[in-house]
Amino acid sequence: MPPYAIRPATLQDAPILADLGARTFRETFETICSPGDLDAFLAQAYGEAIQRAELADPSRPARVLEVEGVPSGFLQLRLGHREPGVPGLRPVELQRIYLLRAAQGGGCGAALMAEAVAMALAWGGDTLWLGVWENNTRALAFYARSGFREVGEHIFQIGQQIDRDLILARDLP
Repeated sequence: MPPYAIRPATLQDAPILADLGARTFRETFETICSPGDLDAFLAQAYGEAIQRAELADPSRPARVLEVEGVPSGFLQLRLGHREPGVPGLRPVELQRIYLLRAAQGGGCGAALMAEAVAMALAWGGDTLWLGVWENNTRALAFYARSGFREVGEHIFQIGQQIDRDLILARDLP
């Protein structure tokens, strides 16, 4: 894998996060979603204004991963949100950990996860949790290797399509 770096995301990164969010989500889900529903969801979830607002929120810090200077992934945490079944007194949500397919398999995902754990620990978090589509086998394998276990589920809707997400959590050291 070429050299990579992880840096804090700033408000100026809103277009980058909007692009990466939409591209990585499309790479993963375009074969199972109707094009219209997917396009509407991506505009609603990853628009530049939405990313700017999230980056301005101190309870939602993000990091950008660059491979040879090119943004190729990002992570975003969220404090103060919990799903039923998530353990711990101070859980931290790993709201997004997205990596373009071309950057997968070379340690970048593990580096992003290590950064997420370090950030959550710095906040005093005792649990890191996330939601993941039940049929995203590659992500599920990655999360299992990263120490996550299933603690619940919730519904995730994209237009008319209703899917089941698994809620996974791991204790923080």
